[in-house]
Amino acid sequence: MLVVLNPAAGGGTALARWEAIVPELRAAAGTFRTVAANDCQEAHASIASALEAGETVFVAAGGDGTVNLVLACLVELAGDGLPRLTLGAVGLGSSNDFHKPIRPHRRIGPIPCRLGASDARPHDVGLLAWSSEDGHLRWQPWIVNASIGITAEANRFYNERSGLMERVKRRGTGVAMTWAALHGLFRAGVTELTVENGSGSARRFRVRNLGIVKNPHFAGRLRYDSPHDPTSGDFFVHILGDVGLRRAVTTLAGLARGRFVGRSGTRSWRASRLTVSGSAPFAVEMDGEVITTRSAEFSILPQRIRVCG
Repeated sequence: MLVVLNPAAGGGTALARWEAIVPELRAAAGTFRTVAANDCQEAHASIASALEAGETVFVAAGGDGTVNLVLACLVELAGDGLPRLTLGAVGLGSSNDFHKPIRPHRRIGPIPCRLGASDARPHDVGLLAWSSEDGHLRWQPWIVNASIGITAEANRFYNERSGLMERVKRRGTGVAMTWAALHGLFRAGVTELTVENGSGSARRFRVRNLGIVKNPHFAGRLRYDSPHDPTSGDFFVHILGDVGLRRAVTTLAGLARGRFVGRSGTRSWRASRLTVSGSAPFAVEMDGEVITTRSAEFSILPQRIRVCG
């Protein structure tokens, strides 16, 4: 088992939290090797070396962005061998949506953990393809969910390395996430998008938020009321349309109770492919990481990797 540790996760608290649970982790998971990945290049090199040595179990110790980083490296490096690999995680981040719903047996102290390689099950992998500003087609896998609008803007603000945000994170990631959510709510506004389901028919929507969801949990306590089905071969699309600020706030309040489908100003459906384009650049978030584009295509790679129980 290779553990890829992001010391900067959780507002810079990850390393201390990791060191506090290492003895219990070794008791629960047995022997493992840990590498600290301070950037993408370090993670890529460590994972490539482990794959060459025959390693098959990889654990992301950090937040959802760390899970996304390890997943992206495995998708790129393993190729057709990806279904033989297992992905696990130790939740040292701010939201840890990959672990949700968090069950008691998936905790070591207060830390959510998915380390049960013997209980691993196949899991779909989402794929985002987008056109970058330099005109190149790029791609990025995702495994939890993706978004455009309020959630994407909130994540972009939360990820900023500004001195002020870093100071707020040190006060508590919950405070920082609340501040980022409010920033996203007021900053995102309404975006006009063309949405195509993959069937050739396209519709224009004016949206405050668009969620592309495998795991309905996101941004702390918020969650959609669509099912969590890791092997369905599709995802849910949830749109909050051109509603007023008051309605947007009440919808977010509903999401804190797991209520969204059927509320005024919302639309939801299943899809296995979705293309979204806009006349102006817009932010797209996947597993907490954010890019900017004018066109994005979301698809599913069915049961492409195993995930620890």
